[in-house]
Amino acid sequence: MANPNPYHLFLSPRSPFARRVRLALRRLGLPVIEHPLNVFDSNPDLEAANPLGLVPALILPDGRALSDSSAILETLHDLHGGVWPELTTDRIEIRQASTLATGLMQAAVSHFQETRMHEVPSPMWAKDHLNAVLSTLRHLESFRTDLWIRSGELTQAGWDLACALEYLEFRIPECRGAIPTVLSASTGSAREHQPFRETAPKH
Repeated sequence: MANPNPYHLFLSPRSPFARRVRLALRRLGLPVIEHPLNVFDSNPDLEAANPLGLVPALILPDGRALSDSSAILETLHDLHGGVWPELTTDRIEIRQASTLATGLMQAAVSHFQETRMHEVPSPMWAKDHLNAVLSTLRHLESFRTDLWIRSGELTQAGWDLACALEYLEFRIPECRGAIPTVLSASTGSAREHQPFRETAPKH
């Protein structure tokens, strides 16, 4: 018998890391109550779930708390399956693609924070974060397309790439022209799904 207790997800609506978890929960058909918040405000419930004050943070139906989007996805796969391929060789490759897509998210977030949230941004750090974005895009362009879309369905890496690219367009619009066409296919495929459209970051 399925556990009737829902998951509880603390999130920032603009976070690509929270978005990848939101999408996985919906794909797996798991009951979840979302708790949107501003991570720059004090939130005792979030801090109880993750003392670092970072999102996403997920409360399992049994009350245990998880933080870090990758750790959350691993746990969801352990509990329910459906996140990663069952074949080990496929899982290794798609996890690596996912890791780089998630790294692209981090580089884009770091660039945004450096250039928009510091009173005196550091040109050195801004350039470093932007170079990380651009070099990762060039590297991912060489990946096989079936790491992103397999048998007509987005893999977890494909969902992560779509989240990363849409966040990149949202926060660093001047990078749109640097996104390789072959990678944009993931975003186009993701946008056909209502949950992806519903979770898009908004100004």
